Amino acid sequence: MSLLARLFGPAVELSPEMAARLAAWRALVPDPEQTLLGAARFVVVDVESSGLDVRRDRLLAVGACALERGRLTVGASFERVIFQAQVSTKANILVHGIAPTEQAGGLPAEQALMDFLELAGAHVLLAYHAPFDRIMLDRATREHLGVRLANRWIDLAYLAPALVPEARLPQASLDDWFRYFGIYVRARHRAIDDVLATGELMLILLSRARARGMQTIGELLVTAEAQQRLAMAGGF
Repeated sequence: MSLLARLFGPAVELSPEMAARLAAWRALVPDPEQTLLGAARFVVVDVESSGLDVRRDRLLAVGACALERGRLTVGASFERVIFQAQVSTKANILVHGIAPTEQAGGLPAEQALMDFLELAGAHVLLAYHAPFDRIMLDRATREHLGVRLANRWIDLAYLAPALVPEARLPQASLDDWFRYFGIYVRARHRAIDDVLATGELMLILLSRARARGMQTIGELLVTAEAQQRLAMAGGF
């Protein structure tokens, strides 16, 4: 593989309409880190996959919801199931609940991923254990659209314990945080339901951030990154 292909992804042939949509997305400018939290737009993300191997398993579905001006914009949320020529295993289906008929009747990957990119824009993306979602999406967008996912991410697995240390959940699961705050999830491990519940968690974290005097996107990024370094050093 050439250096250009490694840097920018493989060459992908797209329809003129899809190429125009992709060009519009690539022209977007990331939100400044100085953007005030009260005016910021984030996009909460969750993916479902055929397994946990980010190098080999397939992306099955993407759920996303915008969080803007301190509110979840449910009208700007969606779930896209991606067409699978070969459906995932029965054990895997029991986890995410995406039936074989849904997988076989899903959208073409390039359409589902382009829909996601247009919702995500150049905004900061939020997820719990974000590296998994980030790598799966980046791999899929490179394969099917020929672009890398350039958005910045905030991992709530680090932001939550940084802002709510009294919970004493430094290495907790997302379910632990849902239980701690009493957040109801209609169908756990269904992308759209996980996204909406994770969005509720983020609203709580934004309130905690403002109570600590934080005002900008940049301060959230720095807080999450500092907590990650602390956890990796064994200090939690």
